Amino acid sequence: MGKELNNEGFVKKMFKKYYAEWEGEPPKDFNRREFAFVISRKGEMIRHKAFEEWGEVREFLRKNSPLHVYYSSAYYAQPSASDMDAKEWMGADLIFDIDVDHIYTPCKERHDRWTCLDCNTSGRGMPPEACPKCSSKRVEVKTWFCEGCLEVAKEETTKLVEDFLIQDFNFSPREISIVFSGRRGFHVHVESDVVKELDQRARREIVDYVRGTGLVVQNGKRRVLAPPLNAGGWPGRLAKGVYELLNAGDIEGLLNLRRGSKVEEVLKAIVKGLEESRDYWPLEGLARKIWFKAVEKVIVRKRCEVDERVTTDIKRLIRMPGTLHGGTGLIAAKVHLKDLESFDPYVHAVAFVKGEIKVKVLNMPEITFLNQTWGPYNDEVVELPIGLAVYLICSENAIVVGEGDENA
Repeated sequence: MGKELNNEGFVKKMFKKYYAEWEGEPPKDFNRREFAFVISRKGEMIRHKAFEEWGEVREFLRKNSPLHVYYSSAYYAQPSASDMDAKEWMGADLIFDIDVDHIYTPCKERHDRWTCLDCNTSGRGMPPEACPKCSSKRVEVKTWFCEGCLEVAKEETTKLVEDFLIQDFNFSPREISIVFSGRRGFHVHVESDVVKELDQRARREIVDYVRGTGLVVQNGKRRVLAPPLNAGGWPGRLAKGVYELLNAGDIEGLLNLRRGSKVEEVLKAIVKGLEESRDYWPLEGLARKIWFKAVEKVIVRKRCEVDERVTTDIKRLIRMPGTLHGGTGLIAAKVHLKDLESFDPYVHAVAFVKGEIKVKVLNMPEITFLNQTWGPYNDEVVELPIGLAVYLICSENAIVVGEGDENA
């Protein structure tokens, strides 16, 4: 019990240091939004808070140093009302959540582990919905965020912003904000009058569009019309994707085709048709079969993996940019699109960059943190940079054993 208090006291002290100097920017129309806070590890949430002046928010954070800080995507006439209907909903931003927890990455087989809390069965990689041995859904997961996870999250975020929000929906980059979630992904905020009053059904249609849900891949007709490369939206995306795929090397493996003279001839005809056609053009027989096989692969590559629940929720609480994530100690940092490729959360989202402290690391794979490589560690006492120690303690992978130099 003493160790747990030591950990919580240490984290509280570090968060207090951070918020003592915090000068975060207010969200748009912040006085029309509900704020919510998790103060301690017990998890109780303080909700239905509203602030008229931004200085009141800064003062609340300095006084309470919460583990988690949220604000509503919605705008309300009465944001502090405890009854949701009494708040009087006025509209909401469009929010997307890209979370590597929900996306398969091969690296999870190396660094993620799940354990059934009922029968103790364990495994690596993506956790099952239920334990394969006893069917219990009480499955505990230990996750890490590596370079492979980060690259997938960046790819999905770039795809969402550039290909869908800007290109297809014609939003201005000025209306779009990208925020590192503080853990294993990114939040994308769209603040625009165009989306403000959209209901849940309309937002679900947007989610279906970016996820490629409901695209008609095949029908019962003998002929299909293939779109030209310059078509807009999904038709053009599919045409370009098929063109890229058919110009790739391993067509047999990708499309499960036996390559022969007839297949070669049809592949060349499809590629030529895509290069030359300026309008929709017909495909029949084997060409139609190959087209559908290719389109199925392209949809998987071109769609964007977003969390439907976040986007369709018109009263969602979302983590406030610039605040700390209580499960990692990292900053939910805003990231410009031009800087997304070079963004490294273990450098650019680290709140505490000075000082060291001695901790007992329960488990940690090799990590590059503040441009230095640390670990792997397993049940051993080591001296670490305070930023990394906070990360491990917040994620329940380390215990404080020495005060060290905490000039964060």
